[in-house]
Amino acid sequence: MHSRWHLALLSTALLSPACVSPEGTLMPDSGRPQRDAAVDGFSASDAALDAGPLAACHTVTFSLQSASARTVWLTGAFLADASGAWPRTPGAGALEMTRDASDTFRVQHTISRSGIYAYKLIVDGMSFIPDPANPLSEPDGFGGQNSLVEVCSSQCGDLSSFDWRDSVMYFAMVDRFRDGDGMSMPVPGASEGALASGQYEGGDLQGAREQLPYLADLGVSAIWLSAPSENRDTAGPAIDPVSDPRQYSAYHGYWPSPPNVDFTDPLNPSPRPMVESRIGNDADLHALVDDIHGTTGRDGHGMKILFDYVMKHVDIESDLYRGHPDWFVNPVTTCAPDLWNDPYWSTRCSFTTYLPSFDYYQDAPRRWSINDAVWWTTEYELDGLRLDAVKHIPLSWLTELRDRLDEAVPTPAGDRFYLVGETFDYFDRGELRRFVDPDEMLDGQFDFPFKRELCQALFRPEGSLAGFRSWMDGNDGFYGEGSLMTTWIGNHDIPRPIHFASGQLANCTEGSSPSNGWNPDAFTQPTDAAPYERLGLAFVVMYTNPGIPLMYYGDEIGLAGGGDPDNRRMMPWEDEGRTLLAPQVRLRETVRALGRIRGENHVLGRGRRVTLSASQDTWVYRMTGCGGAGAADVLVAINRADAPRNVAIPAGNFDDLVAGSETTGGMRDLPARSFVILRPR
Repeated sequence: MHSRWHLALLSTALLSPACVSPEGTLMPDSGRPQRDAAVDGFSASDAALDAGPLAACHTVTFSLQSASARTVWLTGAFLADASGAWPRTPGAGALEMTRDASDTFRVQHTISRSGIYAYKLIVDGMSFIPDPANPLSEPDGFGGQNSLVEVCSSQCGDLSSFDWRDSVMYFAMVDRFRDGDGMSMPVPGASEGALASGQYEGGDLQGAREQLPYLADLGVSAIWLSAPSENRDTAGPAIDPVSDPRQYSAYHGYWPSPPNVDFTDPLNPSPRPMVESRIGNDADLHALVDDIHGTTGRDGHGMKILFDYVMKHVDIESDLYRGHPDWFVNPVTTCAPDLWNDPYWSTRCSFTTYLPSFDYYQDAPRRWSINDAVWWTTEYELDGLRLDAVKHIPLSWLTELRDRLDEAVPTPAGDRFYLVGETFDYFDRGELRRFVDPDEMLDGQFDFPFKRELCQALFRPEGSLAGFRSWMDGNDGFYGEGSLMTTWIGNHDIPRPIHFASGQLANCTEGSSPSNGWNPDAFTQPTDAAPYERLGLAFVVMYTNPGIPLMYYGDEIGLAGGGDPDNRRMMPWEDEGRTLLAPQVRLRETVRALGRIRGENHVLGRGRRVTLSASQDTWVYRMTGCGGAGAADVLVAINRADAPRNVAIPAGNFDDLVAGSETTGGMRDLPARSFVILRPR
């Protein structure tokens, strides 16, 4: 069984507490919590520090502000007697709350057992009401609501330990990221351009090592590295040579050309799999992985490393193909439109004539490929794999890989070897979910529907944050218990997100084509601040919600670029003489702040979202559910409009986690395309 973290299941006893009817009769109720009650206000059940034997999160402060009330008592499931009845008076066990000079009634109580408990407040001995400042509630069975308090919830796990849910992932395409030695080894015949290019441009493993301090400072805690294995040595035509006559090299790592490796001894193959010589060698790759593991991220743990693994095909010129042509689908059948989504033929067709597809319905090639994936994993002590084109392989390959990885990596960091897949589908969440099962298949996928919805909500004039909030509510648990999706707004297969944010590209699902991939003059760097601010809001949503946010290299500065290969321009480094625009620098500072905030506030990745208000242009929510010191709730307020908008911030004193200052709640104007991230003091 794959060892991994599971969502904590709430005890039936805790979800069926005694509750109070409108007439004051104490009755049991089995209503489940309303996880996303939209009530303005901050939870009154904040954890207080406790010097006693119990954890700090067991001691809870309840409060109610009222100038008219004479008495306020607290009753709830945690005060119930043996029969389950809640006390109705202090004499029967209800807790009397003390009034202070600000007309706030408070009481502190230690609840010894962790869990979620229902409660109500009794005002003037007669009126049984839910806590008006607590948005977490459940039906009381009589048309009203019980408030809910979460005590030392186990859903967040050990806050001091590494957890993939806290991570920020960065995709570094090695050849386009950083040139560490000033050299390049071009492939004869590959098409070149000043910006858009199908040629090797010189990025290497040494350059990636040099930039690890930059990535750590940016808040990155996991690096996805483009496939470092040996790739095709000759140029090849585009998938559709009729529409695109250019020639391409394998700079991207997606055209593997392995030797004819014998995996009779899986851990000592002969010959040894090879690192792509144009980016470095075995020693360089080991050094990079060691340095990544030795670099501390903002989450306080060593960085993690994932390799891209390409299992669909190999180069037809590879020694593996020449040695075992019977392992591949012959004759090569390209994935015409009618085959692309066919449940059987999509696993056998080839992306182009020189990339024959493995025939994984045979045992021998399937076993070879899985041995190869496990070898790279164990040899370089990887923490995860990004699996390319998952829907184009049979499920048997994936389930067998998971079993082998469970054996090869029995104690992975964060209790899971993170397997994340790419299924390129913006609309069919069910197709993505088909491959997600952390015990048997993938931990998660790159959430294409999330990208589409986020782009439409933030970048389109008709977009709505209220609509996006509703969609998110249905997406949170869609992929199943324990799943961990990767959220994103830009990747290497589509035009750069800055052009969606600027309004240049109106279709949020637009992909790559020769017309946008080889027309860099049409995709110049925007000079005004607005697109960068909109893109920053997309990162705010990603970094302050569950799921692993992905940063595609260069998006932290809003790098320009059309489709593939224009979206793979060389990363512009200032120490190499490149000058960034002021809005680019400000966006990078925003990303840096978000990385720090996510790393220091585990509730953002491990907690749950409670919406306080939502409109077309604004969204105010808090992340909650972890409890205890170091995991306080965090409140986020966003304005996507091109003009200021007024939002309600709950009463209280807060730390502004971006500005590093103190602030208070109440009504406030959010400037155009802005946000605040607050933590209660």
